[in-house]
Amino acid sequence: MIKKSLDPKPGVIKKIIPPDGHLKFSMKYFDNEDSEMCPPIFANTYTQALMGRLKELSRWTPRDFEICRHKAWRIHTHNWTETSRPDGFKHLPEDFRSLNGWQFQLSANEHGRVHGFLLNDTFYIVWLDSSHRLYP
Repeated sequence: MIKKSLDPKPGVIKKIIPPDGHLKFSMKYFDNEDSEMCPPIFANTYTQALMGRLKELSRWTPRDFEICRHKAWRIHTHNWTETSRPDGFKHLPEDFRSLNGWQFQLSANEHGRVHGFLLNDTFYIVWLDSSHRLYP
């Protein structure tokens, strides 16, 4: 997010880039091979819901994300044994499989959850679970 402020010269807008540290998102490990967890077609308003949620979360720090327990976000780590995928993100490189899997919701029920993992200041999106298949 770029904040704008008035420059000392009247009418001149100066860009102020906030210090680094906000949550970033990556699709580097997105699992587009798994059509059950990432269907090829989404509901009409899914893209807007996804982009809106990513925009909101981009204002957060990784710490804000990790400690959020507000029900409207449903942010938490996975206990893989309680899911439909007890092996977790098994397609990831071995070094990443030991990291906690995380989820956040896009809306109460309509658009499902986004699953991935957090490494430093980046949330790597792995699955776009619009049909709640991980926690049926």
